[in-house]
Amino acid sequence: MKNVLAFVSVVAVALGAATMAMAHAEPARVQPGDGAVLNAPPAQVTMIMSQDMARQAGANDIVVVDSAGKAVTQVAATVDNADRRKLAVPLPPSLAIGAYTVLWKTLSADDGDPADGTTTFTYDPALPPSPGKEVLRENLLGGSSDSTASPLTSGESSGTSWVLFAAAAIGVAVIVAGGVFLFGPKRS
Repeated sequence: MKNVLAFVSVVAVALGAATMAMAHAEPARVQPGDGAVLNAPPAQVTMIMSQDMARQAGANDIVVVDSAGKAVTQVAATVDNADRRKLAVPLPPSLAIGAYTVLWKTLSADDGDPADGTTTFTYDPALPPSPGKEVLRENLLGGSSDSTASPLTSGESSGTSWVLFAAAAIGVAVIVAGGVFLFGPKRS
């Protein structure tokens, strides 16, 4: 009986870990890149999330604040109708020189889990430009991780969520089959 309980515990932990790995709509790509130094003010901040975002008022947003913590964005971010992984917010054309923090929040359409975080960029024409880190999460389907590419124009969904779910389901099935083989009725 102890072996069966230990086995069930291992399966539950494995399933929980697989579910947690898929649970959030987090930025996979961002422009301007995290830590970017720009010589011209960006027109907008755009993020491509790892999952589709739920269509719920106020659940998905990007707010850009200056170094004093004052919001510079004037409207709420919008989820792209053609690609529910894409979230963008326009920036005012009169953006002052300085450092900015991008505060983002999302609600996953896959399982309803919220997520939030930050990235940064600096606008200063006197500094050497740098794209920062545009790719924040590698594409699990083997796509390019080239941070100089412009990944934010694509409306294609990678399907990462269903691939992770299928892999987790296959893993659980293998574990259960192994448990039945090891702990099931013995035949002579």
